[in-house]
Parts: sequence; structure tokens; C-alpha cells
Amino acid sequence: MKGVGLDQMLRDLCDADPEIKKMAARAILKESSNPAKVFSSVLKDADGPTSEAIYDILFDADADFSGIFMSATEHEDPVVRARAIRYLFRRGAFEPKDGTKWLTDGDPYVRRRVISYLFWMNDAPSLEKVASLCTEDPDESVRKDCLRLVSIWGSDGDVEQVVRALEDKSHEVRIQAVQTLRKLTGEDFGDPLSASSEEFEWIVAKWQGWWEIMRERS
Repeated sequence: MKGVGLDQMLRDLCDADPEIKKMAARAILKESSNPAKVFSSVLKDADGPTSEAIYDILFDADADFSGIFMSATEHEDPVVRARAIRYLFRRGAFEPKDGTKWLTDGDPYVRRRVISYLFWMNDAPSLEKVASLCTEDPDESVRKDCLRLVSIWGSDGDVEQVVRALEDKSHEVRIQAVQTLRKLTGEDFGDPLSASSEEFEWIVAKWQGWWEIMRERS
């Protein structure tokens, strides 16, 4: 690829028009002998629109740009981080150990993305972290998603953490905690979805009482 050609493409990549940016990114992808190196260099100092154009083109490219998207998991924009994690999952480059690290992301949307991908992996270390987030995550949607995942891949060892979620300030999380306990233990003290407020509190009390009995027996 001739230097002058690359220089022009790089200038076009900085154009104010997003379509010109994408055209330039496609040209670099097609013509460069090492597009990953070129894009990695540009992304170090790229503004938001330029980064977005590059990620858009690379996301659907045939070649594997997992290295670039792995770096993007530390981007300041949570939308970029979530998309990068999605790319890695699609490429088979999503590792449970990385997922566990991303569960500490500051944005709940990113954490929910990670949980949705961990759903497909029966990995004990990451499940332990997910179980702890059933009660510790500050976002109720994340806590609820964690409980759903535990209901599928969890074990008897996760029951105590789920029982704690019965005291959650969110009614939706408490309902999911009951549903998760039903699946994990095979016990059933009533359907929380059809219960009145009074009936629901009775169901919760039954689960808490059951857990106390189980603890005394162990």
C-alpha cells in the first residue's frame, strides 16, 4: 500500500462526515497489509466519532480483531465496552476469567451483558462471583439477572446467598430469589407471581424457616 494512499485514508478517517469516516475505514481494511496495526495506532488518540466508525467496520469484518476489541473493554464509553465484550463472545475469545473481571465494571448495562454471556458457560469460579452479586450489586436488574443465572447453573452451595436475596429492597429481586430457590432445591412453598402481598411475605417466611432448619441439620 502506497504511503500517499494511506495518508489520504487517514485524513478521510478524521473527516466530520461519519459516512466518509466509514468509507476510509473500509478502504484501510481492504488495502492495508496490516489493518490491525493501523487501526490500533489511530484508536490511541481518536475522538468518539472516529472510534465509533472504526469499531462499526471492524465488528462485522471477516478478519479477527479480538486484540483491538479486548483493548476496547477498557474504553471510557460503556456502550463501546459492552460492544467489545459482545464481539469477543461472538469470536470465541470470551474467557470466564475475563468475564469475572468485567463483572466489576462501573456500568450496569455492561455487567448485564457479561452475565448474559456467562449464562452459556458452566464455570465454577465465575458462578461464585455471580452468586455474590445476587445481593452485593448496586443495580437491581443485575441482581435479578444473577439470580436467574444461579437458578440454571447454581448448586446447593449457592442457596445461602439466594436466601439472603429474600431481604432485597426490590420486590422483583425477591420474587426471582424465590423462583431460584424453587429450582435449586426442588422445594415449593407457593408461587410468588400469583401471590398477594400478604401471601408473598408468608412464602418468604416459609423459605427462611426452611433454611434455618437446613442449617441446624448440617
